[in-house]
Amino acid sequence: MNQDTARRGGTRSLGPRVLTGCTLGALLLTGCGSGGTDPAASSTISFDADAAKQVGFQDPQELRKESNGITVTGARALSQRAVDLTVSTDAVSPEAPGGRNSLVVITPEGYDPAKTYPVVYMLPGSSSTDAPALQWYEGGQAEQLTAGMPVITVIMSGGKVGWYTDWAEQDTLEQNWKTFHLDQVVPWVDSHLATQKDRGHRAIMGNSMGGYGAVRYAEERPDLFGEAVSFSGLLDVSSPEAKQNFEQASNESTGEPDAIFGNGTTTTDAQWLANDPLTQSGDLEDVTVQLFAGSGNGQNGDIEPALRDSTASFASELGSKGVDYQYTEYGKEGTCDGGHTFECWKPAAVVALGRWADRLGLKRTTSAPAVDPAFEAVTSEGTS
Repeated sequence: MNQDTARRGGTRSLGPRVLTGCTLGALLLTGCGSGGTDPAASSTISFDADAAKQVGFQDPQELRKESNGITVTGARALSQRAVDLTVSTDAVSPEAPGGRNSLVVITPEGYDPAKTYPVVYMLPGSSSTDAPALQWYEGGQAEQLTAGMPVITVIMSGGKVGWYTDWAEQDTLEQNWKTFHLDQVVPWVDSHLATQKDRGHRAIMGNSMGGYGAVRYAEERPDLFGEAVSFSGLLDVSSPEAKQNFEQASNESTGEPDAIFGNGTTTTDAQWLANDPLTQSGDLEDVTVQLFAGSGNGQNGDIEPALRDSTASFASELGSKGVDYQYTEYGKEGTCDGGHTFECWKPAAVVALGRWADRLGLKRTTSAPAVDPAFEAVTSEGTS
């Protein structure tokens, strides 16, 4: 880590930052802020029972029956321990931007249904791909990240610009992402796989839009998650640029600027505050929080510096409220250019998963991928 960023006990003072080339909203909305590859996935996949069974689903045909609001309509093997599932849910309209609703489930090597395993949930960033859940699998290499770890990994699609919330105005189409993920997917996973069902053995993490989602889900449901991790998340929505991002997402989906948190045409100050991770950060008092952001790559239109400032503001707010956290800021290290990309989020995820595993006392059966020390150093930290 650069000497000017490798310091403890507080974050920098934050000043205004001007983004050129694309606005923060435009970059996050179009997917050029997602940092992932564009996975080659068909809009429809058939149901391969063997693909589901080989990762640990004991009775694949049961997946085709409605359970916890979810029905699996397609399954295809990604590897011996990973399966891509197309799911149907009444919580999210099939016409919502972002292609098919999907889950990627990765089970550990030697998965044994007689044992129970912790679960890490991953949330992708904004995406123009057909199956957003593949973003963390392909771009983020989630299977390699969790190799040798006795954990179940579940990647949840969040649409192109779903923003991990139940949209307030749904006259045009239904987008209840929070309901889909927290009220349906989590209990569905617990009912079909050998999971440890307490909050202490669940972590949630995400990049960019998914970083916002991971923090907001942990704030709203600390009973479900003991650990929340954000990689370059939008964690302070007070700026005009941040609000413009949500307005653009709303317009793309519904033709109205304020359907996500407002009534379609207006979002009140109270509604913004209710959905602002920074404002609601006190709800994380019993959650372990890890934050990562880059210093930027210096290229025209790079949004990472703005999200770094958002993350730093959020870290400062956690500290002021006595919430324990770790904040790591990295620059150009190895293949990471400091920007908004999986080449930076992958090593950060190795560190985040390692910290979580250490807290749980989990042992890897293989060595973790090597990372630059910059991703292990803590720029600032909480009270303990």
